[in-house]
Amino acid sequence: MDEKPLMMEIMHIHKEWQNYMKKIAQESGIPESYRMIIMFLSRNPGVSQKEVAAFCGTTYAAVSQTIKEMHLTGFIRKETSASDQRYSMLYLTDKGTEYAMKTVEKFKAADAKITETLGYENERRMASEIKKLSEVIKKEL
Repeated sequence: MDEKPLMMEIMHIHKEWQNYMKKIAQESGIPESYRMIIMFLSRNPGVSQKEVAAFCGTTYAAVSQTIKEMHLTGFIRKETSASDQRYSMLYLTDKGTEYAMKTVEKFKAADAKITETLGYENERRMASEIKKLSEVIKKEL
């Protein structure tokens, strides 16, 4: 068996997870670009478009069009900020919340399968080690 360096394996598993999430979006009939925003808004109602862009790792301008489409298709609603009339706060509609709940259930099922495959103790140990790697990358590389 051809052994790959650890970071190559992590990149590969990340790609597989991304593909799984894309599949969930496709099966639900929504654009992939909506998925990350919906999941972020489900955990952070009332955030600004700027905060969504930062979470998604993109620019305000890049996320602006997707937010506009999501608003027009009924996944999110906008409320003018009481503290600054120039800004809108973003919330999921019932349609967006329904998608988020279904997606969370699919992610929970995937997590359960991973735990079943690895065993709880191995999974926790691996998560701890990956967290350590993340810190090394952030601070030392």
